[in-house]
Amino acid sequence: MLKKILPFKIIANINDYLLLLISLTIIFGAIIYYIDAFYYYDLVIAIIIIIGSFMFLGPKIIKSNQGYKGEKINWLIIDKNNYKYFIAYSLVYVFAIASLYFSRSDQPLISPWQVIKPAFFVSYTLASLILILASVSDELKTNAKLFLISLHYFLSLLIAVIIYKIGYGFDPFIHQATMELIDKKGLVTPKTPYYLGQYSLIIIFHKISGLSIYFLNKLLLPCLTAFFLPLATLRYLKSFFINPNDTDNNHNNSSRFLALIFLLILSVSPFIVTTPQNLSYLFLILTILNGLKEKNLSWAILLALATAAIHPLTGIPVLGWVAWLIFQKYQTTLSPIKARIIKITLFSANALILPFSLFVAGGANFKIINLNLFSLLDPFKKIFSGLSMSGNEDWLFNFIYFFNNNYNLFLILLIVTSLIYFYKQKTKPNWSSLFYINISLLFAYIISSQIVFNDLINYEQGNYSDRILVIICFFNLPFIIWLIEKLISKIMDQEQTIKLLWLLLGISMLSTSLYISYPRYDKYYNSRGYSVSANDLKAVSFINQNTKVKYVVLANQQVSVAALKQFGFSNYYKTNKGLLYFYPIPTGSPLYQYYLDMVYVKPSQETAQEAIELTDSDEAYLVINKYWNNSGRIINEAKIEADNWFNINNEVYIFKYNKKNNLINK
Repeated sequence: MLKKILPFKIIANINDYLLLLISLTIIFGAIIYYIDAFYYYDLVIAIIIIIGSFMFLGPKIIKSNQGYKGEKINWLIIDKNNYKYFIAYSLVYVFAIASLYFSRSDQPLISPWQVIKPAFFVSYTLASLILILASVSDELKTNAKLFLISLHYFLSLLIAVIIYKIGYGFDPFIHQATMELIDKKGLVTPKTPYYLGQYSLIIIFHKISGLSIYFLNKLLLPCLTAFFLPLATLRYLKSFFINPNDTDNNHNNSSRFLALIFLLILSVSPFIVTTPQNLSYLFLILTILNGLKEKNLSWAILLALATAAIHPLTGIPVLGWVAWLIFQKYQTTLSPIKARIIKITLFSANALILPFSLFVAGGANFKIINLNLFSLLDPFKKIFSGLSMSGNEDWLFNFIYFFNNNYNLFLILLIVTSLIYFYKQKTKPNWSSLFYINISLLFAYIISSQIVFNDLINYEQGNYSDRILVIICFFNLPFIIWLIEKLISKIMDQEQTIKLLWLLLGISMLSTSLYISYPRYDKYYNSRGYSVSANDLKAVSFINQNTKVKYVVLANQQVSVAALKQFGFSNYYKTNKGLLYFYPIPTGSPLYQYYLDMVYVKPSQETAQEAIELTDSDEAYLVINKYWNNSGRIINEAKIEADNWFNINNEVYIFKYNKKNNLINK
């Protein structure tokens, strides 16, 4: 007989205490690094302050968030009545993980689905079905269901971590190199007030545990999301619209667990790779879910401060929202005039501080303000220009891309429907703070969209203002979660045939959402961005080993990231255009424009000599990946112009240009 394991209260406390410890590490680590650095004595001081704060604040803050409303559960995982679900789910889960592991690749991938076998989707779909059956079972208790759901979240977020041997994306390599430099030298200059929360968390954990920064950076966000998000969401659902007669295993409770599962349909893409922006999104959600249900707001304040320490673009709005919650709490103690003044001040601040911060980050030059009201239509263009009934291929891809092509429209309709349905309820909590923050952020978006960042390439210009729209969606998440739970509850009241049809649709949507959450390369869509490959690493090592003079390299982002992974921020040149890395990072670097000229105009000696003169180096190298568009033409032309050339496994071609005088066209 399998015995019951740990008390649930201990597990709930572990979750809360761990979140408290992580938040304090983020906050105080960021403060200490920004004030001084991360030398040995700084880390000692940081650890002492974190532990002291943890011991002092722990009992007080944890008490404010203790357990679920009406919680009667005492045990964690397995007993004789429910082990069958764990065995079934575990077997399918292990098969899915094994399927991913044996599909790992160090080749240049556009999409993980290029190497993942169909068997993975079979196992993922089966795991989803088992999880749904377990969630509606009367045999499983709250904590057992929550444990399985967290495992499912982790599986959904683990694909990129496992498949990409070298690493996934672009930004994680930049942040990893920065953290490794801080770990080695104590600080990076110029010191900026952003990203420090993630940096301090990973570096301190690295120092204490001995785990590599690379490993921690890959797993941090998927682990934290799977561990904290389902529990926070369930607590939120159990805090509102509770029937006094609810018991742990009744109809209403099952609908809440199903809501946790089907919440994955909204996409896991913001949480599959660890970056400060993505990590701040998780803490934003945790702040919102805790802030709505908490009376003393201690968790909301703590999590909001952690969010701001990770990324100010997310932190500023959430701090403004928490300020509104504090105002709401003490509003009755103020005179009507003072309350009105504070309301106007808070609204104006939340509408203006974010654009002002972007203005300052862009150089505080009024020349970067480009009044163009048509830019406000860009999000709507993306929504309606992408509307499609899919194509004429097989039914499966038709279904997938009908959902994908209309995703933004579905999301808007879901938000609007949830707001209308919420408004029509006779009994509802006071969530005016969410309406207030969303309206103020819309004004912030309108103003921010007029700011032009001159150091960014054209197609990245709207990134920062577009993120405000993402943040607005997260502030509407409580309404969406609540609507999903209500919809599921109504479906569960229907006859078996109707429930079965909805079950099939729900499982299909889970797998579909998982597929479109990651980059794709299929009959309908080409994500285009390749991953860093083993050949990229060999190419940058080859260049470095075969030259003894100062050199500059013109290459795409993936090769540049490979150089950053190999050498870190080790080689910069002082130029009349500022300090430049010897590979084209970032894409706003003048070197990247030289690379574009080489591949889209002509791989000429003149362009190479311009790069050499700009950096005052002795050699220039052009790196062409075979997968690049028109690579055959570029390679053949470069062979004629270059002084020498080499190739790595017939996949990466390297062209050498020696320094020549008086060759540059003036």
